[in-house]
Amino acid sequence: MLSRRSSILVLALLILVLTGEALYYSWREQQPRENEYDPIIARLSHDAGVDPFLIRALIWRESRFNPLTHGSADERGLMQVTPEVGQLWARINKVPNFKDDDLYQPETNIRVGIWYLNRSIHLWDQTDAPVTFALAEYNAGRSNAKRWVDPAAPHDPNAFLNRITFPTTRKYVEVILAKRDEYREKLADNRWYRAYAEANPAMTLTP
Repeated sequence: MLSRRSSILVLALLILVLTGEALYYSWREQQPRENEYDPIIARLSHDAGVDPFLIRALIWRESRFNPLTHGSADERGLMQVTPEVGQLWARINKVPNFKDDDLYQPETNIRVGIWYLNRSIHLWDQTDAPVTFALAEYNAGRSNAKRWVDPAAPHDPNAFLNRITFPTTRKYVEVILAKRDEYREKLADNRWYRAYAEANPAMTLTP
């Protein structure tokens, strides 16, 4: 039979274990879930005619799927959109009563981020890989992206990547493209992405 002291120790240990378990489950519930925004990503990407795997990869890189992420340059939400871009989107698309903090709302943030990235993709559509150029612009701004274009090979994405003077931006582009390719393989049969994958069977693993 346990002594009174032993019983108290056992009880204390049990309380400690149960408290730790409760704290763990509470913490886990508060962590962003990677697949939580798939329906929104798939729907808004389809509406904009953009690769949903690319958007998912960009969100993974920018915020790890945490809608409350706030960047050092006031970037907000899943796709780390700045208030300036949000206001531009609202003005061009005639969205009334838009507020900067609306960018913490997942659907609004993804909608604005897709709009901005897609705008950049179209601005680079004369190149051999518009997405590569657009991702660099998304990260470092249009003036820097234009500066990195190789005059001898203005359409070549590899020449462009080699001229990027910000190591973090070059890594940013490469990581997102690699993650996009990973998602293309991993999620091809996912119910939210299957239609896009089936409609684009010739997708390759190149920038």
